[in-house]
Order: sequence, then structure tokens, then C-alpha cells
Amino acid sequence: MKRIMAVLFSLLLVVGLSACTAKKTGYTIGLSMNDMGNPFISFVAGGIKTAAEADKNTVSTADAAGNVQTQISQIENFITMKVDSIFIFATDPVALADVTTRAHDAGIKIVTAGGSVAGADVVMNVDQYKWGEQAATLMGNWSTATFGNKTGKVIVIKSTTTDSGRLRSNGIAEKLASLGFNVVVATTEGLTAAEGRTIIENMWQQNSDAIGVMTYNADAATGVNEFFMAQAGLDFSKLAIFSCDNSDAITTLINQSKTNLSVFRGTVGIGGPTIDGVTVGLPEGTYTILNRLMKGVATGYTGDSTVEVLPQ
Repeated sequence: MKRIMAVLFSLLLVVGLSACTAKKTGYTIGLSMNDMGNPFISFVAGGIKTAAEADKNTVSTADAAGNVQTQISQIENFITMKVDSIFIFATDPVALADVTTRAHDAGIKIVTAGGSVAGADVVMNVDQYKWGEQAATLMGNWSTATFGNKTGKVIVIKSTTTDSGRLRSNGIAEKLASLGFNVVVATTEGLTAAEGRTIIENMWQQNSDAIGVMTYNADAATGVNEFFMAQAGLDFSKLAIFSCDNSDAITTLINQSKTNLSVFRGTVGIGGPTIDGVTVGLPEGTYTILNRLMKGVATGYTGDSTVEVLPQ
């Protein structure tokens, strides 16, 4: 009888150890997005969700709509839900520091893009200043091809509420100045299409001799484009908008500029993260990083690349 009990105890011990060492499947990912109204943000979130659900994982998306207090509450909700990881596009990285630290302390893996947050396991980013410079170089190339030189007035719409925004915005303005353009920086900053349209409407009254506009992000650029395309009497062939970020809708607008149905002539988007030495698509690559973190293996991430998007 003692021998039988010993055997049963051994079997139970083996089963218990197996249960403890078995790898978890079916992870839960929280997407904390600063503004799903932005086509680029929506594109990234949708791609992550598709990739994750193809792996039988669960995704919960929260849209802060630009409100930092809303984003804090949404991340607190992810903590309560005990999600396995959170991907964050921050409205304000500094203001999120307390809640993201609490999330990390709760054992939740955190990946962020567009700026660092406290407690992040991986910060996905490119050199923001060089990103801005690269976009400004596109304006220089277009001006040379159109006018034969790099002179003329260019309006710049910045966003400097975050460190990454300040660096990219300054990269745009300072590169334009170094190329020889007369740079006019809008006193009002903007990120959305509505903000971009309002800003350029006000700026254009005193700067209608400008040859182009550059914005911090592509969403604001679409608003500028809407304004210009509604103006009668403009020579669209002599006007250009360049920016950063990309999405399918932005690519369509840029392609339309080939026949001047748009004046949004180019952007510099994120080509995607480099993982294990290979650059992959941004949404898919972001999911890969999240998935590897949740499984407790090395992410293989070494940085993001950029890609120029011009009319095709």
C-alpha cells in the first residue's frame, strides 16, 4: 500500500511540475492608442490586431482621442484586466509615467512607439531629428526639379509637445533653412487634419507666396491639402506638401499628386522594425516584438527603418 501511495505521489508531482512549466498560450494584448482618428495610428493598430488574432491571441483596443486622462484610465483598465502586454502610442509620455510604471510593476510587458514611457520594455523609434531632415530633403528635391533651385518660402507646422515631436519638427525646419529656403514656422501647432486645415487657412492670408508646406505628421498634411485643393486660381503644379508617417490613404493622396489632383507630394514613413537583422512591416513587426516579450524570449529588435513614399 505504501508503495502504491508513493507511486501516486510521484505521478501527481510530475503532473504538477508539468503544469507549472508549461508555456502559456492565448495571450491578451492591450493597444493604448493616442488617437485612432489618425490614419497612421489606425493602420498600425489594425495591423497588430490582425497579426495577433491570427495567432489566436486576444486584442483590446483603447482610443484616447488625444486626451491624456482618458489614456491613463484606459491603461489602468488594462492593469485591472491583467493583460499580458500593452502597446502604447502616448498622448503625453511624462503624464503617463505613473500608470505605465504601475503596469510594468504588475508584470505587464510594455512596448511603446513615438516616444519613451516609464517602464517600457522596448521603445520602438527612429532618429527623430534625422527623420525630419529626410522629409525636408524631399522638399528640396521637388523644388529643384520644379524651379531649378532650393529657394522660396516654406511654411512649417510643428508639434513640440513631446521630445520626439520637438526633434522631428526641428529637423524639418533646420534642414529646410540649411538648404536655402525661407522658413516660416506657424505659431500654432497641430497634429490632426482639422488642425492642419485651420492653421494653413490662417497662415495663407499672409503667406500666399509660399511654394510649399511641411507638417510634423501626415494627418495634419491631409488637412493642408484639403485647404489648397478647395482654392480657386492656384497653380497646383507649383505647390507641394511633404511630411512624415504613412498609411494606405496617404499613399493614395501622394499618387494623385502626379496629376495635381493633390499637392501632397511625398512623405517619409516608417519602413518597419529590424528584427533578427531583417526589416519587416511595422504592424507585423510590432506584434512580433510583443509576442516575443510575452513568451519571454529575446525580441531581436535593433531599431526602425524609414522609407520615402513618392508618387508612383
